[in-house]
Amino acid sequence: MSKMVEDVFQLTVRFSGQVQGVYFRATTEQISKEFSVTGRVKNLPDGRVWLFAEGEQSEVESFFSQIVEVRGRHITEMEKEESFGARQFQDFSIGY
Repeated sequence: MSKMVEDVFQLTVRFSGQVQGVYFRATTEQISKEFSVTGRVKNLPDGRVWLFAEGEQSEVESFFSQIVEVRGRHITEMEKEESFGARQFQDFSIGY
């Protein structure tokens, strides 16, 4: 008997600006606890921060909005990609 796997909303964002060395990842992880989202946030070698969040679309969008509200002064540019797919993570944490 096969289990139906429901696709979830997925958001990938690459943040540019002064986003490394300012507790951006730690703050993002803290904010994630307020929402029903899973995923990862990690520093990229080029100085940007990569975010992958998944869950109900409204939860993911609210989570993203909260990050921008709290950390917006550090962000100069964002590349966003939205998709739907099988859940990739069981929790939300900082990736290394």
